Amino acid sequence: MVVAWTLSANPSDNYLECNGQAVDSTKYPKLYALMHNVPDYRGMFLRGLGGNSANLGILQGDAIRNIVGQIGGPGLGRITIQGDHRPQLYATGPFTTKQLGDGDEGHYGGEGYQINFDASRIVPTAEENRPINKAVRYFIKAK
Repeated sequence: MVVAWTLSANPSDNYLECNGQAVDSTKYPKLYALMHNVPDYRGMFLRGLGGNSANLGILQGDAIRNIVGQIGGPGLGRITIQGDHRPQLYATGPFTTKQLGDGDEGHYGGEGYQINFDASRIVPTAEENRPINKAVRYFIKAK
């Protein structure tokens, strides 16, 4: 049995913290028969098996649902400049841009632009949102 513990002091000698430590076969023979090391749950959010969870005992990384969208249209990014330099629209982070056309009648500054937003360029994404959580210490009952 694994329990969540909210105190810094250990519950008793009958519980081992789930930190990947080796199980003493002489002190805890029943637990040792099941596993030679306790699971390492430090920094982990434990989740019930099923739905979108990973398989039993498999670590699943953090993620959010992907957020995508576009902003575009004629004249977006129109800039008045001096000289022969073509105006450039740029983007960083989750944004990318795409030029749509060469402007009106070959003049600079009349291009249309499309701006794309893709959160997966910055953060891990998945088919779900994972919850905010609070730290506890996990202990396994040992016999």
